Amino acid sequence: MSWLSTEAARVARRARAAREAVERHPGRVAGAVGSVLLFTSVTAFGLAEYGPQPKLPPVSLVQQPLRLDLGAQLQQLDAQPQVAYTSTEVRRADSVDSLLRRLQVTDPAQLRALAADASVRRVLREAYGPVSAEVDSIGRLHRLQAQLSPVHQANGVSWTQLDVVAQDDGSLRSSLHAMQAQAQTRIVSGVVHSSLFAAADAIGMPEQVVAQLGNLFAGEVDFRRDLRPGDRFRVAYRVYVAQGRVLRIGRILAARVSTHDGVHEAVWFDSPQKPAAAGYYTPGGGSIARAFLLSPLAYNRMTSGYGWRISPIFHKPEFHKGIDLAVPIGTPVRTIADGRVVHVGPGTGYGKYVKIDHPGGFATIYSHLSKYEVHVGEQVKQGEVVALSGNTGWSTGPHLYFQFFVNGRPVNPNLIAHYSPKGKAVPTSLKPQFLAEARVGTQLLDLLPRTAVASAGLD
Repeated sequence: MSWLSTEAARVARRARAAREAVERHPGRVAGAVGSVLLFTSVTAFGLAEYGPQPKLPPVSLVQQPLRLDLGAQLQQLDAQPQVAYTSTEVRRADSVDSLLRRLQVTDPAQLRALAADASVRRVLREAYGPVSAEVDSIGRLHRLQAQLSPVHQANGVSWTQLDVVAQDDGSLRSSLHAMQAQAQTRIVSGVVHSSLFAAADAIGMPEQVVAQLGNLFAGEVDFRRDLRPGDRFRVAYRVYVAQGRVLRIGRILAARVSTHDGVHEAVWFDSPQKPAAAGYYTPGGGSIARAFLLSPLAYNRMTSGYGWRISPIFHKPEFHKGIDLAVPIGTPVRTIADGRVVHVGPGTGYGKYVKIDHPGGFATIYSHLSKYEVHVGEQVKQGEVVALSGNTGWSTGPHLYFQFFVNGRPVNPNLIAHYSPKGKAVPTSLKPQFLAEARVGTQLLDLLPRTAVASAGLD
């Protein structure tokens, strides 16, 4: 009993010491107890699940063999030729065989059949734009489509679409479908930074419209010398569209060129009451037509002006009696005015050249040519192509040498505008009709912000 008495006394002493400690430091003891309970509860949350757990059924696995015969399916897929869509343009030297081979048609039997088909041969003569085809992976043609030459009419453009379809028996079935193009008016606005052509290209204006613009203001603006960075232009022109593709570029309806020295405007006017009055006029009805164009080329770069210079051939001073215009060989050269051709042939220094006499004592010479397009005695109209530029005669590179004569005396061609009288204004009887139509034209030019492109189905 002595051992039990001793242990009981020890326990009593520890309990009394613990009670005294709690009484002396109650906050510390409470915090320690709370911490123990906190970590205990977290451990319980992470490891224990609450409530009675249901007894899950045993997992059963069902296996069923599946037989896939993919070999036969793959063989069938491999046996099916894959169809590709190709397109090309008809070239000048094309035969039916060369055209079809460029479209990836290589089946020998079909090539022979297509070469004998009258519709396919017609494509070589009349195709307008891309020729498209559906051709399978073994070189057999399934379908060929081509648009034949359009017919330009006063109220639009019509054309014929040719379809050639290969039949299962190897024969060909051809069909023709009449199509009609929709007339649209497009409006563009651009700013010149380096040249008119660069500015037009930046906004997607077609080259045909650029050439029209140059011709339109040829009596007022020299586009190779007069334009400066910051000059602006706006053009409304007609196009004919079918199936999302432009079939034809029409005429300019209205145009405005703003240069450092003024604003030049023109609108197209065509009256059924007086067809002879059709033409371009200022918005007020004055004529913009001039007796002379300012240049025989739509666009060029002048490399040598009128006056004294060092001859590039003889390397000594000479008086240059015309101007040199740098252009690639084969560039169309147009006469600047109505007249009669008086010389077509070679000349010392000139190489191949054409001379034209114009009414009122004027004459022009176009030299260093590569090809003639007129003959002596022929009457020509302003803007008509009389030759192609070249590099013949005393020439150090492809260019056109252009001379302008007044009463037999050479005059600086850059002064042509001073000798060019204006044409006739709108007839008085048509003035009210003209002013109404001109107002529409100028409003078209004001539709866009400074640099933009638009298209609409306007008549």
